[in-house]
Amino acid sequence: MLRRIAIAALACAPAGCLLDWDSLRPPDGGADDSGTELGAPGTSRPDAAPDANDAGDAQTGALALTINEVQTDGPQGPSDEFVEIRNGAPCGGSLSGWGLRYSSASGSAPSQLWTGQAGDTIGPKGSAGYALLGGFAFQTPDGGTVIGRISTDLNGALSKNGGGVGLFSPGGTLVDGVAYETLTTQTHPFIQPSNAGSAGGAPNPPSGKSIARTPDGLDTSTNASDFQIATTPTPGFAN
Repeated sequence: MLRRIAIAALACAPAGCLLDWDSLRPPDGGADDSGTELGAPGTSRPDAAPDANDAGDAQTGALALTINEVQTDGPQGPSDEFVEIRNGAPCGGSLSGWGLRYSSASGSAPSQLWTGQAGDTIGPKGSAGYALLGGFAFQTPDGGTVIGRISTDLNGALSKNGGGVGLFSPGGTLVDGVAYETLTTQTHPFIQPSNAGSAGGAPNPPSGKSIARTPDGLDTSTNASDFQIATTPTPGFAN
């Protein structure tokens, strides 16, 4: 059965996208159609060690993630908030181990808002290439899927008066960040560029509106010009 699932997944993948065979194995090892255990304790697994092709494979299947849109306060109040992640790569993949952190307007030590779990995924560039992290009260307008929650009560997690969010890879590397006004520090951990200063953040998202990369996916590593206020938020869709 496992082989049939893997073959079907491979057939649906875009050209040049690689299948993570390990992610298809049951966590307890399991068995293939022949009854041979896969990944059981004390046994070896196919391709367990890196080979000469692994570096090229990792590059081919890499995600290209950015924070694409942020709402800090919606019609339902402070916890009606969301952060949209966009994948600009031709391949989708797992978000397991990825993380989203928040820092206040004063540049407080970043706090973890979300950590990707097994089964959290994002699609390839295009209509499937968006993932939503929503606040306690946030619901997508079209009933779409929120893969994680960034707040646990009605107070919300993102201040509407200044702050910033950062997206981190499973290895703990900051991949993308956006800080929005009004900042009270010259060195916010998530502002881009890092030397932009307290007046170099994205616009502050007013209640009921969002800040969004405009046009969709624009990334010059300059928060102040990449993000604009979106009168109508578009969670899960192109800006």
